[in-house]
Amino acid sequence: MHSAFPRTTSSLFGVLFLIGLLFLSAAPSAMAQSSAEGATPARGQVTVARLNVRSAPSITAPIVARLSQGAVVQIRSVSADGRWYQVTTSDNVGGWLVAMYVSTGAQAGSAAPVAAAPSAAAASSSTAAVAAASPTIAFPEGAVVATTNPPRTNVRGGPGTNYPVVASAPAGSRYQVIGVNAARDWYQVRLPNRQEPAWIFASLTSVSGDLGSIPEVPEAEIPAPPAPASGVSASAAAPAPAPVAAPNTSTGFGYGMSVNMWQGDKQGVANLLKQLGFGWAKQQIRWEFAEPEPGAIQWQEMDAIVDAMHGNGINLMFSVVTAPAWTRPNLGGTGGPPEDFQLFANFLGALSSRYCGRVQAIEVWNEQNLRREWEGFPLEPASYMDLLKRAYNAIKAACPSMLVISGAPTPAGYSDVAYDDIDYLRGMYQHGLKQYSDGVGIHPSGFANPPSVTFEDWQAGRYDAPSHVNHRSFYFLSTLRESRRVMEEFGDVNKRLWPTEFGWGSTPNPFPGYEYQVRIDEATQARWIVESFRIMADSGYVAVPMLWNLNYPRNTEMGAFAVAGRPAFDALRAMMGR
Repeated sequence: MHSAFPRTTSSLFGVLFLIGLLFLSAAPSAMAQSSAEGATPARGQVTVARLNVRSAPSITAPIVARLSQGAVVQIRSVSADGRWYQVTTSDNVGGWLVAMYVSTGAQAGSAAPVAAAPSAAAASSSTAAVAAASPTIAFPEGAVVATTNPPRTNVRGGPGTNYPVVASAPAGSRYQVIGVNAARDWYQVRLPNRQEPAWIFASLTSVSGDLGSIPEVPEAEIPAPPAPASGVSASAAAPAPAPVAAPNTSTGFGYGMSVNMWQGDKQGVANLLKQLGFGWAKQQIRWEFAEPEPGAIQWQEMDAIVDAMHGNGINLMFSVVTAPAWTRPNLGGTGGPPEDFQLFANFLGALSSRYCGRVQAIEVWNEQNLRREWEGFPLEPASYMDLLKRAYNAIKAACPSMLVISGAPTPAGYSDVAYDDIDYLRGMYQHGLKQYSDGVGIHPSGFANPPSVTFEDWQAGRYDAPSHVNHRSFYFLSTLRESRRVMEEFGDVNKRLWPTEFGWGSTPNPFPGYEYQVRIDEATQARWIVESFRIMADSGYVAVPMLWNLNYPRNTEMGAFAVAGRPAFDALRAMMGR
């Protein structure tokens, strides 16, 4: 739910923002160019879900604005290396955009979303298939219609991610549903300008019409997926090997905190943690920033973080997320995993080798049950477990003592943007979680409810509040207990839960989606945090809770949860006898 670096946080019920879609491309020739060779384009249109406008043509320059997909800008000049456009936005804000994310073609002034280019696998298909969905298409009376929700959705040749992409649809594309597979998790659809039917993953769409009237497509009529070819898709389709090491389940209870050290005061963070007597810190690492080009890992910032924590005797967890755009050539953006999961495993293997003995744990991804964190892939546990298995083996091969913590699902029910976290965890176990993790990541958020209250209390009439009460995911203790029950269901009782984020925000001026925070004053925030630590310490099945968070700026969305300089900090010191 919450991420390090300047990145917005969210819950299922908050406003979901994307950020951090910037890096330097190794292939500037891929930029869109104006029809007049050598001329500066007059205007452009943003082609990704969220794009940062920076004060200078550099990914380290301050962000001055953020644009959504489809935003039109005036282009003033092009940087000397051709990789950045100097622009003016519709709000008259000046700055620089990464050029490869700006379309300057004939449609650059249109308000409609810009479709992605088809993948290499679909290169032989009609180019018209990319724009196969149009809001002006007339459907037969009574037709069942699926409308895509993500900024970009792959339409495939069969019901599975091992089939080639035949079209790439922007948000709001509409298709007539003509069939479903046996599991009813893929829809067969018609595409204009393509004779063969195609398939789209059901959870990425909203449906109108009577879906029950749609026939199941017999398995014999579904084409077999193509054999893996060389390159990205071949590696991604290869089965993950057996675990190279048995899980380490010996971790006892500890006290941890999510911290903000990237390009920040690392020693200052260490000093605060030592004042508290906390022995663990969690820092999120954005892979897209750490390896902006293939093989060119930027170690400097990670080295400094590791040196500061190790030098002060503080255990460190890295939580690694966001794939560089060069690993997603057919998907675009950085909001999901790489198209070849082994690339992520290779990065974690290199990280584990470099920091073996100085970084104690790695959390493999974050909130993969949210569409914005798993962009471009089916929102289901099997694909994440493929990623985790590869990561586990790479980490353990490089550093057997490194703890591998599974990525924590965020508390959620089912919606267009989320997969219920408890069901998701159960699905992870069904695909091998017990054998491929040393600890189980969860995010037991409390919203505006006390840590000792449960969903069952509300159901029985023993508790009430103005909002955020009518689902299990709103309750810290309910999420904690239900997660443990899933572990017990699969016989994983010797392993522990790792709450890699939890906490309560307090502010009189909440960001949209967090209005409930006005009901939590700072004294209540302090009391509930201490109480939650005591609940987990007494549980016998929690390892190292990572409180969200220590030191994010107070004027940010994350800052409502920060404890530095607030009563919660003093309450934690007292709890630790400091």
